[in-house]
Amino acid sequence: MRLIGTVSLIYVIASGFALSGSAPDEHAQAAVRQDEAKQREGQEIFRYDTFGDEQLWTDVLQMHEVIPSVDPATALAVGLKVDVDALPAPVIAALRAGQVDLTNPAVTVELIRLNAVVGVKGTVDQAGRLTKVGITCALCHSSVDNSFAPSIGKRMDGWANTDLNVGAIIALSPALDEATKAEFRAWGPGKYDPDTTRSTGTTSSR
Repeated sequence: MRLIGTVSLIYVIASGFALSGSAPDEHAQAAVRQDEAKQREGQEIFRYDTFGDEQLWTDVLQMHEVIPSVDPATALAVGLKVDVDALPAPVIAALRAGQVDLTNPAVTVELIRLNAVVGVKGTVDQAGRLTKVGITCALCHSSVDNSFAPSIGKRMDGWANTDLNVGAIIALSPALDEATKAEFRAWGPGKYDPDTTRSTGTTSSR
């Protein structure tokens, strides 16, 4: 009986040491999981949250009216990027086979619907009409690695998009007069003039 009691005591003590030794590991793993969850949440906000700036891009500049007339080739030419990971496999296969018409503006709207245009967040109704558009932080502060084609590839968050011609994009707005559009067109790729945006009332929340 004494032997059994001694063995039992040793087991209890050993179990206590094992439990006390595992607790820090569990806390560390929980902290890692929490950090990873925060990183994912931050990434989602950075990539997809417009912070309500549709009030500018849709309500004021009416970009939802003009974007459906812009073909993908033109969109890429003014520095917009396409996230290849957001494209379904059939679309990727069609692009590789040269079966996607990059001069068709409807393709631009479909790319926006797929959340594939980096930094552009749009709402497309069941009829395929773009009804609302806003931008996210990623528009100016992300690029792609061109792994699929020029301006099409995997996202590179935090890389400045120096190809982006914001002025040319804003100048497409039907709400601006020609003199104001000329000011925006003068910016050039990778440029931003806060004086112009302040004087024209087109300052974004970003």
